Amino acid sequence: MTPCFFGTSERQLFGVHHPAQGSERSTGVVLCYPAAQEYMLTHWAFRKLAGMLTREGFHVFRFDYYGTGDSAGEMQEGRLATWAQDIRQAATELQDVTGVQRVALVGLRMGATLAVRAALEGLSTAALVLWEPVVKGDAYLRELELLQARRAARTLFPQPDSPLEMREELLGFAFPRPLRDDVLAVDLAALSAWPTTRTHLVAAAPKPEYQRLQERLEATGLPFQHHLVPEEGTGGQESALLSNRILQTITSLLKEVA
Repeated sequence: MTPCFFGTSERQLFGVHHPAQGSERSTGVVLCYPAAQEYMLTHWAFRKLAGMLTREGFHVFRFDYYGTGDSAGEMQEGRLATWAQDIRQAATELQDVTGVQRVALVGLRMGATLAVRAALEGLSTAALVLWEPVVKGDAYLRELELLQARRAARTLFPQPDSPLEMREELLGFAFPRPLRDDVLAVDLAALSAWPTTRTHLVAAAPKPEYQRLQERLEATGLPFQHHLVPEEGTGGQESALLSNRILQTITSLLKEVA
């Protein structure tokens, strides 16, 4: 692994390059983390996936969005539009460092949604792998709100909480109102356009929102596949993240692209 800072002096981003092992492929992979509220839960899975991909000859790059992790900026400055720009910048950095001809994007949760946006805004991609993507922003926020309520209920002295639309914190991270408004506007199945590259939706369980997205994309005739990969373990999001089956599926899909 090679840590680095990239971007501009005004907008420095932190990234990690995982060099390819053995015979190098001409396609590199950029891993797109979810939002800060789910970052720590997914960090280990992304590192493991990066290792699996490098052993198959891929150069892999993972990074922190501006205002998150070890990148510059404050979380209060976070916006979906600028995070999508960060993905494009990460893809350019990977190509500049390694010389790979093409870049595939693997995004988890909100990272998948951002990957679609980055591709729509001009990033040429070899493939899009959407891992448990956020299709509807309002449903996603309800999930996070429920998770916060459950955590609060387990504390010794739970405090009454203000409604989501009134506060600027969620699950211990800053959640400014402009970012909340960005998330509420998300609806992948209602996009007027879609990247022409092949899209793979990978999920551990069926959801109505995934079915809606599948129907939307199949109606366009664009290359799309929905991969249902039952999780290992006792169930729940953490089991899905620790599931080798999903990581192996993603690796196999990318091997077909490169």
